[in-house]
Formats: sequence, C-alpha cells, structure tokens
Amino acid sequence: MACSRMRARPRLGTVRDVGARAVGVSALERIRRTPAWRIDAVLATFLVLTGLTTTNQMEPLYEPRDGIAIALILAGTVPFYARRVAPLAVFAVSQTAIGAIFVLGYHGGALPFVLAVGAYTVGAYRPLREVVAAAALQNVTFAVMVLTDSPGFGVPQYLTSVPLYAATVLVGWTMQSRRLRFDALEREQGEAARRAVADERLRIAQELHDVVAHSLGVIAVQAGVGMHVIDKDPEEAKRALEHISRTSRSSLGEIRRLLGLVRSGEPTATYAPTPGLADLPRLAHEVADAGLAVDLNVAAVAANLPAGVELAAYRIVQEALTNALRHAHAHQATVWLDASGGSLHVVVSDDGSGANGGGRSGGHGLVGMRERVAVYGGSLDVGPAPEGGFRVDATIPYDEDPA
Repeated sequence: MACSRMRARPRLGTVRDVGARAVGVSALERIRRTPAWRIDAVLATFLVLTGLTTTNQMEPLYEPRDGIAIALILAGTVPFYARRVAPLAVFAVSQTAIGAIFVLGYHGGALPFVLAVGAYTVGAYRPLREVVAAAALQNVTFAVMVLTDSPGFGVPQYLTSVPLYAATVLVGWTMQSRRLRFDALEREQGEAARRAVADERLRIAQELHDVVAHSLGVIAVQAGVGMHVIDKDPEEAKRALEHISRTSRSSLGEIRRLLGLVRSGEPTATYAPTPGLADLPRLAHEVADAGLAVDLNVAAVAANLPAGVELAAYRIVQEALTNALRHAHAHQATVWLDASGGSLHVVVSDDGSGANGGGRSGGHGLVGMRERVAVYGGSLDVGPAPEGGFRVDATIPYDEDPA
C-alpha cells in the first residue's frame, strides 16, 4: 500500500507567544532604563538578607553565630550599596570581612556568592591594575584561610575556588570591554551624525547663497534699468518689473525647497526638482533679460550625468554668470560644457573688466565653486582670460558606470 509523506508546516507563533516576547522585551527595556543606584540598592539588600539567613547553621563543626559574626556579615554585605561607586574598596572590605568569618570558624553560608559579585564588579568597572590587585587580595585571603585550618575550607576548596573566581573576574572584564567598545561606537556615530549635520548645513547655506546672490544680482540690474528708463520708455520699465517679479518667484520656490530640506521631518515638506543642466537655458534667459547676453553651448554627451554633478555644474555656471553681471560689468558671456573620459568640463567666460568678483575680500562665490569641485576631486581654474574678461574653467570627474 502506497503511503504519502506530508511536509510539516513550520509552526507559526501564536498570539500568546508574540505577547510573551513583547512583554519580555518591555521588561528588559524597563530594567535597562532603571537607574544604577536603584539596581545596586536592590542587589545589596538581597545580599544582606542572604548573608543573614544562610549563616545561622547550628552544626558542631562551626562556632555559634554571635554579635561578632553578625557584624562581620554586615561588614561583608552592606558596602555593596556603593558597589559601583568604589568597586575595589567594596570588594576589599567584603573580602576581608568574609575571610575573617571563615578564619574565626563561623559558618559562611552563601557568602562566597557575595565575593563572586564583588569580583565580577571589579572586573566589570575598574582598570586592569585594580583587577590584578583584587585578585591578589583574594588569593592571599584564601591562602590564610587554608593555613588557619578554617572549617570547610582546605586545599581542595582553594584549588577549586581560585579558577572559579578568576573566571568570574574574566566575565566582568569581558563585559567591561564590550561596554567600552559600545560606548566608543556610540561616540563615533554621534560624531558622524554631527559632521553630517554640519555638512548639510554648509551645503544648504551654499545653496542659499547661490540662489539669493544670483536673484538679487539680476533684480538689482533690472531695478537699475527700470529706474533709468521709467520716464523715457515706460514699456521697457514694465518689462524690467515683470522680470523682477519672475526672478523673485523663482528664487522663492528654490528657497522653499531648501527650507523643506531643513524641515524634512515635517510631513508637509515638499521638494522641487534639483536644478541640473536642463535648467541652463532658463538660467541663460534670465541673465539675458537682465542685460548679459549668453551664448550657451552644451554638448550632447553632457546629458544624463549624475544628479550631484549636474547640480554642481549648474551652480558654477550660475555663480559665474552672476559675478559677470554684477561685478565685471560684462555684456557678453559664453558657457561651454562637454563631457569626456569620465569628466565634465565647464567653461564660463565673459568680456567684462576681468575682476568678476574674484578679488573681492570676503566673497563666497569662488569659495563655493571650489568646494563643489573639491567634493568630486576635480579642479577649478579662475582668473582673467588672455583675450580679456574673466574665465572660469572647472573639471568635475564622475563615475561613467555608476552602481
């Protein structure tokens, strides 16, 4: 008779399982958020009660517990309320008091567990030299207990206790190393986050500078034209005012986009497309309307470049044309872009006075150009052109086969 095998379905967690896991995670999170002093207070209280309740053994082998024994038990457990404040001092007092209990012949009960907590604490919170000092003190105390024939503690117990307590210290030292590595990682992540915020602020400030400088430059020129011709040619003055209006609205749109980046956590933030090479004709038209004729030549191969490269090229052209318009008093500018060998070549030249704002102290335009080019490991050459005017020559490398 043929038989068929059925593959067992993987058991899915029930609602009760999921709820239990959630409760466990929540409990661990509450413990993690509990102040250290409160945890130490609970632990120390537990150790005090454990020491008092497990040492009252009425056996002929041990001395009956009296006031001295109780005082030593309290001396060995009460200091754990300051467990993390002074780990080595707490361990030394506890080790000495508990060692005295054994040497005087009292029953130790669960006090060895108290010593284990102290050894772990030193390993988990103190530097290596204090860990070695604690281990040396513990070995000396154990040796004294063996030499004084302490009840229940001989050579076999010594040979067993030393490696056990050494392992306890090692566990504490391992936890300290992990905690220090985690803290270092958190600090590195915090520094990286702060650097990212600073870089983002610098980028946004640079974007705002480019937008505002270009717009105000165009507006200033158009306003000057309008004031000059308003009496003789009202139509020309009207066109100048219309151009000022268009430039203002365009600039406000870009400024809103940049402020939207700052308020990116808000659900209402909106983003406009990042300017690229396709926006150069619009930029050239705005500058031409302001009085600077622009001859724009963009090679066909300078298309479909990485968005960051296009933005950098756009801002370089924008800054160069703005400077030519405002500072060089140019009448004609030429913009030429070509891409070859994994690099975008941008050249902007004008027929102005040759200063182009480059020699102005405190100007940020050329600095912004250099920063944009430096991001991609490119080069920037600015200065008076041999044939007159000013020339901006930028090379921006990019990956021809992006991942």
